[in-house]
Amino acid sequence: MKKKKGLTCLLLAAVMIFCLPACSKDGEETSAEVKDGTTVNANLWDLVYDDKDGWTYTEDDFYNDETTSKITMKIPKEEGEGSLVTALIRVAVEEPYSFRDYLTSYGFDEYEYAVNESYDMTDIGGVSCLKSEGNYWGSSCLRYLSRVEGAGATVLIEITGEYQDERVDDLLSGLTIKLKDTGNVDGPWAWEGEPFTTDEHSAMIGTYTVNSQWIPITDCITTKETFEHAVAVVGNQAFLLVDGALKRFDYDGASLKFAEDIALDDEFEDISADTSGTIWLSDFAMPLISWKDGALTASYEGPDYVAMHPSGTWGISWFSGPECEKITISDGAIKTEPFVFKEVDTVRYLMVDENHIYVCGSAVGDSAHKVFVYDTAGTLQATLADSDGSSLGSITFVTETANGYLGLDGNMREVVLWTKDGTYIGAADDSDLFGTSYPWFCGGTKLADGSILALMTETRADKSAMELVAFKLSGF
Repeated sequence: MKKKKGLTCLLLAAVMIFCLPACSKDGEETSAEVKDGTTVNANLWDLVYDDKDGWTYTEDDFYNDETTSKITMKIPKEEGEGSLVTALIRVAVEEPYSFRDYLTSYGFDEYEYAVNESYDMTDIGGVSCLKSEGNYWGSSCLRYLSRVEGAGATVLIEITGEYQDERVDDLLSGLTIKLKDTGNVDGPWAWEGEPFTTDEHSAMIGTYTVNSQWIPITDCITTKETFEHAVAVVGNQAFLLVDGALKRFDYDGASLKFAEDIALDDEFEDISADTSGTIWLSDFAMPLISWKDGALTASYEGPDYVAMHPSGTWGISWFSGPECEKITISDGAIKTEPFVFKEVDTVRYLMVDENHIYVCGSAVGDSAHKVFVYDTAGTLQATLADSDGSSLGSITFVTETANGYLGLDGNMREVVLWTKDGTYIGAADDSDLFGTSYPWFCGGTKLADGSILALMTETRADKSAMELVAFKLSGF
């Protein structure tokens, strides 16, 4: 009898355990639900779904290891190819930086999320998630996003297509996220981190001692955009394109002090200044505009990217091929004429200075990245390449110097010098010349004294943010 009584107690205890309510992240009780159907067990989640709902996946759609569990489920269309709805479920133990990028990409403010807790949360699989509705490559998209800091994990659920279908809710109701609190503490946010700083540096390139002076930007600019930043200088004013927006700074040769945000109707990627003090802004499928003395002075429809000559009277409109256009501006009107760089196959970037047109791209029959230096009439003067005549990385700025040419190679993180006839002199690595770790050279501009103001993005040492930083280069 004693044995029977003990067994009965064990059974009752087991029943009580299985009947206990589950708890959400905020501690509120939720009803535990037992679902019948197909189960997918992963290291970081379990998923139970009903086969009759039409969800399918293949072996290639499922990935599972100690730190990442991911699956892509689909409901195929009844007729034709493609899917009615696609559900990506991804849970990964990883650094917080992808999550923070997701936040801003999906329309959330990092400070409002982390400090002010301004957003409503939705329970998905036992984890409190942000909810965002948007699009993905032209399709409607519903996203759930969370950072479980104690576990050092990011949760991303992305439903693309007909996400209002009730079978989506049924699928997510069968998800249980399994994360262990390991005591992880994420690194600082941008406003908590240490801004970039460095000393003056110099490096030998051939016989030249090239010097760099860090130019502090106040207030420091943090960004999620690695590449699309540019600068032009007019006297003691510097104009920065930051994520497409135009900002004006006071520039005294030693620092860039924020002056104002300039409101424009569009965002732009390229900027240049002419000798009259006019700023020119362009981007693909956007008008070419000019700005001076605090006001928009002109807007021209038609050109693609435009590199303006310092005179401000003409420029080269380009996109990706060698068949470009020369634009001439006179009496408020714009005239175009064909301008073909016959030695070039693909154009990746194009710049114009007083005496030259620089086409960064590949030659006909050669995929190597080089710089083709033309005079203003379009006659090839030199071809700039690596030390052995082979490919450069990605030249984001090039200009004539007193002794030849200087280029910023964003991909190789090098400053490169060539002679007047295009002979390679040498290069300096970013760590030696700037004291940086792995920046991207966004571009630059030549200053009145012949020095170069170079703009780059660099991740802070504490990884709290990527920051826009500036240097003045001289000695070539």
